Amino acid sequence: MIPAPDDLRPLELTEFGAIRGSVALSDPLSLRLEPGTVLGIVGPNGVGKSSLLAAIAHSGVASYGRAAFGDEDLGGLRAKRRAQVVSLMAQDHGAPGELRVSELVGVGAWASGRAHPAEAVAAAIARAGVSHLADRRYGTLSGGQRQLVQLARVLAQNTPIVIMDEPTSALDLAHQRAVEQIMRGLGNQGRIVIAAIHDLSLALNACTRVLLLDPGGASHSGPPQDVLGPDRVFAAYGVRTTIHTTPQGRRILAADD
Repeated sequence: MIPAPDDLRPLELTEFGAIRGSVALSDPLSLRLEPGTVLGIVGPNGVGKSSLLAAIAHSGVASYGRAAFGDEDLGGLRAKRRAQVVSLMAQDHGAPGELRVSELVGVGAWASGRAHPAEAVAAAIARAGVSHLADRRYGTLSGGQRQLVQLARVLAQNTPIVIMDEPTSALDLAHQRAVEQIMRGLGNQGRIVIAAIHDLSLALNACTRVLLLDPGGASHSGPPQDVLGPDRVFAAYGVRTTIHTTPQGRRILAADD
C-alpha cells in the first residue's frame, strides 16, 4: 500500500495554456480541480493534449496563465519542491537501458526526497504489478513492460498531483484494467490525477471529470457522460457514437455503424 501524501490541496488553472513556437495551442483554460479529481483530457490527434500535460508539469513546454497548487504557483517552484508536488508519466518511456527496474523506480522516490525510499520502491513495484521485473535491465523490456515500470516510478514519487500521458497505450486488456484501477485508487486517496486518454471508454469509467479539447482550440469540461455525449464527440471527432452500459454498470462508447 502506498500511503497518500499529507499535502492535498486544489489545483487551479487560471487562463492557462501551452505554448509552442510562441503560438498558444488552445484557448485559455480556467479549471479548479479539487483533491480526488481524476481528470481525463481527450480530443483528436494534434489538439495539444500532451503539450498541455507537459506545460502543467513544467516539463519542456512553455505556458501562459497560472497553475497554482493551493497558494503555490507551480511555475515558480524550485525543481526539488516541484518534484514533491507533481509527477509525470510521459508518453516517451525512454530511460538508460542499463538501469535495473528497481533502480529506475528508485529515481522517483529519490526525486521527491521521500522518507524510506526502499519501502516506497518496493510498494510501487508491487502496485504496478512488475515485482517479477525488479532485477531486469530496462533495455530488455517490452514496450508494455516499460510503460508499467514508468508507472511504478511515478507511484514511488508519491506526489499529490499525478500526470499521465496515454498510460494504457501499450498495454493488454488485463493491464489496461489494472491501470484504470490504479488511477481510480489514486483519486480515492485524494490525489489529483490528470491523464491524456485516447480510449473514450476508459475516460468514461476511470475519470470523475473530462476535458475535451476541440481542433479549433475550444474546450468543454464536466462529468464524463455529459462531455462525451454524441453531439460533442461528433463535433470533435466527426464520428457518431453511442454510450452503452453493461449489466455490471460499465460504460462503453462505441461508434455507430
